[in-house]
Amino acid sequence: MNRLWIRFSIIISGLSLLIIPLWIVLDRLDPVINEGGLSIDTDIRLFALPGELVETMIMVSVIAVILGVLLSRGLSAPIVALSQAAKEIGAGNLQQRVPVHHHSQELDDLAHSFNRMAADLEHAETLRTNMLADISHELRTPLTVLSGQLHAALDNVVALDEEELANLYGQTQHLIRLVEDLRLLAQAEAQQLPLAIGPVNLADLWRELASNFSLVAEEKGLAFHVNSMDKLPKLSADVGRLRQLFSNLLDNAIRHTPSGGEIIISSAIEEEQIALIIQDSGEGIEPEQLPHLFDRFYRADASRARDTGGSGLGLAIVKALVEAHQGKITAVSDGHNKGSTFTVRLPMQQTKQ
Repeated sequence: MNRLWIRFSIIISGLSLLIIPLWIVLDRLDPVINEGGLSIDTDIRLFALPGELVETMIMVSVIAVILGVLLSRGLSAPIVALSQAAKEIGAGNLQQRVPVHHHSQELDDLAHSFNRMAADLEHAETLRTNMLADISHELRTPLTVLSGQLHAALDNVVALDEEELANLYGQTQHLIRLVEDLRLLAQAEAQQLPLAIGPVNLADLWRELASNFSLVAEEKGLAFHVNSMDKLPKLSADVGRLRQLFSNLLDNAIRHTPSGGEIIISSAIEEEQIALIIQDSGEGIEPEQLPHLFDRFYRADASRARDTGGSGLGLAIVKALVEAHQGKITAVSDGHNKGSTFTVRLPMQQTKQ
């Protein structure tokens, strides 16, 4: 690739050397033909070039070679830069970018596409690195507890009573949930998440959820309201996955709403979609945090410890489950202590009654 400009220059110069004599011959041929046709004498006169013309051809050929080199370098430079940048990307330097020289629209588009690809790769690698760091942190705490207490029991330093066994069991359950959550996310991203699709009555589902969560909200001193959804059509969906995603949202709302607050669940039909809206009067979300809210292991409150703030996968799982149903989830908030609103929009694919 680094000699591509040489190939271009040879081609351009060769074309110049062919075109110049051909142009001279045609120029001399035209008056001869007009005089009455070709003969042996005219053939000789046609190809007997004077010395001045030969010198001119040599000079023009030299200029053609120089121009060919310059033009070929200009044409090949962005391609060579792309080739070198691709090698750097392949070697792991994901910060590599190629300059946009404005040679042509096609080459500029190619450079922009390459830079976007490199930026996406760098972002994906950053997310992967952060995810591995978070996973190792999440696993290390319960594993350390398990290892320490079991080692102490084996050395007869402590005797595991019922309370300590319950603590160890809780740590194993945390590990199981974390592994299951990560497996669910991996399946969803690979579009291989199994769904048991069937008719879902949203009114019945929310009556069940309200029965389960109203007691939890009451214990915390929260007002919990679910507006009627009896007029909503049935959906084609996985009722278990819907229950899981709405439970995660309700748990999140209750956890971040202080005593004396309220949680309101409502619905709406928007064209070909059903919108389920969960609104709370809780802690709220800062504007700069909203774009990252559904990222894995993201916590809006960085000071909140992992052992009290969950694994940080709840909203990522919600987003994955919504998208698995061809839906969309959004979150809005006016800022700190101004509450937040999560809206799940699902396609209104009505089932036969």
